[in-house]
Amino acid sequence: MAHWFPVADSFAVMQWDSLLVAATARALGRELRAGRTRALHLDRGAGRVALFLRGRTVVFALHPASTGLAVIDEGTPPAGAVPLAGIVRDISAPADERAILVEITRLRGRTRRTRLVLELSPGRWNAILTEGPDDRIRSVLRPRRSGERKLLPGAVYELPRPSKRRGASRPMALASWRELFQDVEPRQRVATLVRNVAYTSRMNARAFLGDGDKAGWERWRRWRDLKDLDPRLLSSGQGLQPYPYPLPGMEGSACETLLAALTDGSEALARASLVPSEVMSALEKRIGAAEGRLVRLQEQLARLEDPVRMRGIGDLLLARMKLIPRGAARVSLEDFEGGTIRVSLDPTLAPHENAARYYARAARVDRAAATLPGEIEDADARLAAWYAVSEEVAEGSMDAGELERRLGLPAPGPRSRKAPARLPYHRFRSSAGTAIRVGRGAKSNHELTFHHSDPDDIWLHARHASGAHVILRWRGEGSPAPRDLEEAAILAAVHSKGRTSATVPVDWTRRKYVRKPRGAPPGTVTLEREKTVFVSPDAEVAKRLRVDPERR
Repeated sequence: MAHWFPVADSFAVMQWDSLLVAATARALGRELRAGRTRALHLDRGAGRVALFLRGRTVVFALHPASTGLAVIDEGTPPAGAVPLAGIVRDISAPADERAILVEITRLRGRTRRTRLVLELSPGRWNAILTEGPDDRIRSVLRPRRSGERKLLPGAVYELPRPSKRRGASRPMALASWRELFQDVEPRQRVATLVRNVAYTSRMNARAFLGDGDKAGWERWRRWRDLKDLDPRLLSSGQGLQPYPYPLPGMEGSACETLLAALTDGSEALARASLVPSEVMSALEKRIGAAEGRLVRLQEQLARLEDPVRMRGIGDLLLARMKLIPRGAARVSLEDFEGGTIRVSLDPTLAPHENAARYYARAARVDRAAATLPGEIEDADARLAAWYAVSEEVAEGSMDAGELERRLGLPAPGPRSRKAPARLPYHRFRSSAGTAIRVGRGAKSNHELTFHHSDPDDIWLHARHASGAHVILRWRGEGSPAPRDLEEAAILAAVHSKGRTSATVPVDWTRRKYVRKPRGAPPGTVTLEREKTVFVSPDAEVAKRLRVDPERR
């Protein structure tokens, strides 16, 4: 079962024609030429490519349901990315082709020449990383055979056959343009143009055919040479369509640059797309499991039998024992109100033993009725917490490493003999999904407070009792949500020497108002602007909010 949530949102479905590709290649060249490359990630599951540079990350979505490009701030390459320390020498597009070539010079290694090729033809979207003077394929997004072309690791890469349309290598003359449309019916002019003239498509054809032959030819000449660019973000039937020029019949807004039009509205999605698809699948499975548990618990509560009726049947069996034949599987008995009731029995048991079974069933129902609402609340909170995680990923505020830690996924690569460093805190999550960190001891308290928290987080500690420092992760203005604050305070009380008291005062303030006195031992702090809440220590609350141990 697929569970769709904000993370599953994708780039808009863009149309790439050769004019847009040529303009994009030139824009990328101006933005990235001489940039230092760090790594390349080909995510086959999502059909996405990320080129990591110093100060920039370029994300290409190459999927039938998700096509586009975004240039965003520098990101961290995920596990499995190909190291690619080098310099971008050039970015270009073959004449009248839907392909972008990124030329990279490696800074080390025997093979210095590397090329990233992005093929943007509909239905054949692909990305190929080649090495050496013969362009031997090192990695490919979608390995395939396409006619005589082998897009497989180890094969020599060959570009698609060059365009044979007029004007690809040099501009057409006006006379040739007019000759092309001579004796062509109006309804055939678009097909004739797109079939024969370079850099035209059904998307831009009307721009060249609406104002007479000479005006259309002159516009084609300017656009072919990428003169007087006027980047737009247009509205098409499939969503937003970036383009280097305005197009007839398509409304849109002007953009400062073509890259801005390409990236507009896709920054968060691009950052989210840097999370590998296998990690996203793990998150989707976790959400699916949480949804399934919540539904099962709700159905279980709805199906609970009536415990009063169960006990009434037990009472009736004991009162009518002499009327029940030995070995009967079902019996009709007169109830205490004078009616008749049919009762199912275990034929291998005596009447009093069957009565005991009904009493036991009633007791189980009572226990379930008492515990299921709490379990449902916990399951709902856990599901909400996973949805909150998915929203953080969708907003681009959580990277792949943090998501992997939240999911408890094993670290990639060979296992190190050295034990992984332990975090200085235990992890909890409030009923609303807010992260809470509880220090492990005096030294860990210091690390948590001053190295694993932000200035605006909420800091808590049981008053006049030694215990753990507690950090409630909080980005909002003003005081945190009352329930979040109460649960964090309960954790501070439970993890203090006041845990056996009926009520514990817990001080709290912003972490930026917590100071360590000079020369004081680790864990000793002074507070400013503190407030106090009173809570009852509850180990069950701590158990319910606990998150699985985190790996690093």
